[in-house]
Amino acid sequence: MKLVYIFPPLGHGGKKSPSMSLVPPVLEYLAGLTMHHKPKWDIKILNANKEDFNPDLVSADIVGISVLTHQAKWAYSVAKRLKKRGITVMLGGPHPTVMSSEAAEHADAVIIGEVESVMEELLDDLQEGRIKRFYRGELKPLLNLSRPRRDLLKGYTFRSFSTARGCPYGCKFCVTPLLHGREMRYRPINEVVEDIGSCKSKYWFSTDPDIWGPDVDRYIELFKAMASSLDIRWYGEANLSSILNTRSAELLKWARRSGLMQVGIGLESLSRKTVQGYRAHPKIGDDPERAITMIRDSGIDVVVFIMLGGVDDGIDSYQEVLDFCDRLKVAAHPVMAVPYPGTELRTQWADKLLYIDDWNFYDGLHLMVRGSGASSEEHSRALMKLWSELFTYPRIVKRLFQISRKGFPAAHLASTMFQLGIKHAFKEYIRFYDKDKK
Repeated sequence: MKLVYIFPPLGHGGKKSPSMSLVPPVLEYLAGLTMHHKPKWDIKILNANKEDFNPDLVSADIVGISVLTHQAKWAYSVAKRLKKRGITVMLGGPHPTVMSSEAAEHADAVIIGEVESVMEELLDDLQEGRIKRFYRGELKPLLNLSRPRRDLLKGYTFRSFSTARGCPYGCKFCVTPLLHGREMRYRPINEVVEDIGSCKSKYWFSTDPDIWGPDVDRYIELFKAMASSLDIRWYGEANLSSILNTRSAELLKWARRSGLMQVGIGLESLSRKTVQGYRAHPKIGDDPERAITMIRDSGIDVVVFIMLGGVDDGIDSYQEVLDFCDRLKVAAHPVMAVPYPGTELRTQWADKLLYIDDWNFYDGLHLMVRGSGASSEEHSRALMKLWSELFTYPRIVKRLFQISRKGFPAAHLASTMFQLGIKHAFKEYIRFYDKDKK
């Protein structure tokens, strides 16, 4: 059997994002998991952001597509053309999990949730030609997970690893609990270290929803094991409340020694009212600015993720983000708030949505909800202006000098690469935006 796993383009409306330096983690893991059950199958993986892709030229018996919400229309269009050629199509990932009936209109099979518990049955059914419409995965312990096939895609700077799944915080905008549950499940530390150590890559990205919480003791032990056994540099996303823990100094010390260069922090909003409304306070904590300063003083760079364009966000909120970043000399990755299907936020904003099911617009680059008094065009222009001002060269340099020398040169290099990369990516988006408007 010939099976191809595909990761769709990340850009708006199916446009490529060719500058991505991270291998899509789902591709390598699915390939490894499939090979575990069907070692004689011909397995290929394809990132449609980097590689030319024409569904009319695909050579396969089966195609599996992992789908984020803003990739759904592209995936459905491709699935239609593949099925017309007699190729069996499977859809899985966040969007098909919460919109399974919709996805089933375009696919032969839909995988709902985590695939491990149903993978053997799914592959056997494919082999015997008796495929079911839906396969519903269960949340299982993360023991003896299959190793990703990290030899199938070349030319990427970053590989990925995971140590846990689940998220206990319950933020209204988050889809993670829908996929992986609210109970934390951890991989054995020795299996994590062995997994990373089996690959020669120097640079890594952690796919954990939170790289150091909420079990601070467990992560200190993990970082110690990584520091003693591995020589890597890596990046991940995390909460701020763990940094105000009594063991925070120890946590940060071992995180840096394990190779952590930079951490992305979901600050979500500068408005306390909005943070409370999103129910994000437990992961942000009571003193986020002090926590950010502590992280950076330990030699780890910080990027804050902020959502704008909510029902209470006016045009002045964009300038507030720039002022905040200038005061703390910290980089930010601002996006529009997205009420993803299945989330509480979507239910809460149901009567205010600008786009109900045009999934192309669920990419964090478009205003999704009415309420601020400003037009969608005004918000889009304000966001683009914020991007351009956030990443001027003088601001980039000032941020580098705020990172402790404890992290030199890794954290400083990571900060430079991230900021210049985002600067380039935003320029590309602005070019596409202006082109689409003409």
